[in-house]
Amino acid sequence: MVFLDEVGFSLKGTVKHTWAPRGQTPVVLAKASWDKVSTIGAVTSAGQFLQHTQHGAFKGEGVTRFLQHVLTHVPGEVVVVLDNAGIHKSKAVTAFVAGEERLSLRYLPPYAPELNPIELVWAYIKRNVLGNFCARTLKELKARLKVGWQRVRYVRLPDRLLHSSVPDNFRLSRSWS
Repeated sequence: MVFLDEVGFSLKGTVKHTWAPRGQTPVVLAKASWDKVSTIGAVTSAGQFLQHTQHGAFKGEGVTRFLQHVLTHVPGEVVVVLDNAGIHKSKAVTAFVAGEERLSLRYLPPYAPELNPIELVWAYIKRNVLGNFCARTLKELKARLKVGWQRVRYVRLPDRLLHSSVPDNFRLSRSWS
């Protein structure tokens, strides 16, 4: 089973924790820009983490390219669990899935991000990698994210998420439609 989702990261900083001398309000300087990169990622039930980051938002064709990437890295039958975003149900994705015998999609109920373990990976990156980090350029942001993806793999975060904090009945369920 593979859990898939997309996330965006902008040049607007995320304030995590900060400090200042007693009586003074802490100030974190950040660039006021909505330039962003988007990441599509997947966590397999074996704890493998796959991702691709690009400038701008993903469209259906980008999802199909990533699904092809997943198929090259995950052997056997591949059941992808994802949300109901329009790009996941685009004509390009539907046609691609119809032509792949090994691949099937299962959609999560609407408004249920807590059911997708990859959301915890995104939260980890935003809190522990990008917290109080204010990139000045997209190149700087992508470099920081690259370090984050390496950290996720090094600490085996997806494996820990899937095998310790996700209830057994969730991990084994294949009844989503």
